[in-house]
Amino acid sequence: MKLRVNSSRTILRTAVPEKEADKAALLLVANYNDFLELCVEQDQNRYDQLVEAQEKRLEKITQMTDRSPWAGYAAAEVRMQLAMSKLLFGNRLSAAWDFRKAYLQYARNASRWPGFQPNKKNLGVMQVMIGSVPDQYQWFLQIIGLIGSVREGMANLKTAAMQPNPFQEEAKLLHAIMLHTIRPENAPHAISQVTDLLKTQPDNLLFRFAAMHLLKKTNQGEAALKLYEERPYSKLYLSFPFLHHMAADLYLYRGDYARSVSENKLFLLQHKGQHYVKSAHYKLYIAHLLGNHLPQAKWHFNQILQLGIAETEEDKYAVSYAESNEQPVPPLMKARLHADGGYYREALTDLANMQISATTPLPVRVEHLYRKARVYHGLHDLQEAAAFYKLTIATAADAPLYYAPNAALQLGYIYQQANQPEKAKACFRKALAYKGHAYKNSIDAKAKLALASF
Repeated sequence: MKLRVNSSRTILRTAVPEKEADKAALLLVANYNDFLELCVEQDQNRYDQLVEAQEKRLEKITQMTDRSPWAGYAAAEVRMQLAMSKLLFGNRLSAAWDFRKAYLQYARNASRWPGFQPNKKNLGVMQVMIGSVPDQYQWFLQIIGLIGSVREGMANLKTAAMQPNPFQEEAKLLHAIMLHTIRPENAPHAISQVTDLLKTQPDNLLFRFAAMHLLKKTNQGEAALKLYEERPYSKLYLSFPFLHHMAADLYLYRGDYARSVSENKLFLLQHKGQHYVKSAHYKLYIAHLLGNHLPQAKWHFNQILQLGIAETEEDKYAVSYAESNEQPVPPLMKARLHADGGYYREALTDLANMQISATTPLPVRVEHLYRKARVYHGLHDLQEAAAFYKLTIATAADAPLYYAPNAALQLGYIYQQANQPEKAKACFRKALAYKGHAYKNSIDAKAKLALASF
C-alpha cells in the first residue's frame, strides 16, 4: 500500500505458506503489486504481461479447495483488480464480466463466512456503486444477479474499516473516499480519516495521494500542496507521474504559472499512459496564456486534439474546449482557478473586474453567475450561493453547458444539508435531466449517489 512494490515482491519471494489459506493470501498480496503498478504507472508495454500474471493467479486460487474464507475472498479480490486493470486500458466488455463474477463471489463468501471482515470491504464498495444506479435500470441488474444498496454498502465498508483485519487500513481509505463521494458535506470527516492514516505512515505514498485528492476536491489547495511538497521521494517507490499533474493544477490555482508549467512537463515526460495527456496540454495552454507566453500557449492548444485519448472527464472537457475554439476571458478563468484552490477573496476580485452586459455572450454570462455561486458556497454564504445557482440555471436554459447541471447538483447539496429532502431530490433529478454537456458522466454519477442516499 506504500507503493513500494519491488520491496513487496522481494518479501514475497521468501515467504513459505504452510496452509492453503496462506497460499491464497500470498497470491492476493502478490496481485496487489501488479495491479497497483498498472494503475499508477499505466505502462501499456507492461499491460499484457501483468494481466496474464493476474489471470494465472486467479486460476491457481480457483483450483483451491474452499475450506477457509481466504480462497473465495482472494478469488473475488483478484478478479476485481483484474477487472479494474482491464477497464483502465479500455477492455470494457471483459472488465464488466469480471466485475459481475467478482461481485457474485463476494456475495457467496459473505453468505458462507459472515464473520470474515475483509470480505465486507469491496463488497461494500460494489453495493454502493450498484445501489446508486437509477431505479429504471435496477431490474436489469437484478436479472443478472447484482443487487446493491448504498446504505448496506456503506455499513459493510464501515464494518471493515472499524473491525481489526489485515485489510483494515485499505477499508478506512475506501470508506473515507466513498463517504465524501456520497455526501460532500462529510468532507471534514473523510479528510480527517485519511490524514489520520497518513500520520501513522507518513512514508505511505498512496495515503498521501488520497489525502491530496480529497483536499484538492474540497478546494484546499494550500494544504494539498503542502502534502505534495513533503512527499517521500526515492527509487523504492513506483513512479507516480499523476502526482505532477495534480500539483500542476494546484500551482495553477495559486497563480504560480511557471511552477505549474514545470510540473505538467514532468508529468508528460514521465507518464506512459494515454489518460490526462489532453488535459495536461490544456492546463499548459492556460498557464502559458495567463503567464502571457502566447506562442507557447498556442502550441499546447494545438496539441489537445492531436495527443492522448478522451476517456476521463478532464480529457473530454479539454477536447470540448479546443473544438469550441472559444475566446478565453482571463478574469473569468482566473476566478475559476482561484476558487478551485480555495482562494475565494481573490476570485471575487477577479469577478469584480469583469463588465457584464446583455451583449455579453451567453456562455460568459452563465459562467460569471456560476463562479459567483461557487465562491459564495466556498465562503459558506449558502443564501447567496443558492441565489446565484438559481440564476445560473435560469440564464443557461437549455444551452449545453455544464454550469447549469452542476448548479442544480450543488443546490441539491445545499437543500440536503438544510434537511429539505424533497427540494434536494428535485435538484438532483434536474441535474440528471441535462444532456450533452462536458461533465455529464461525473455529474450524473454524483446526482445518482445523492438520490440513492435518501
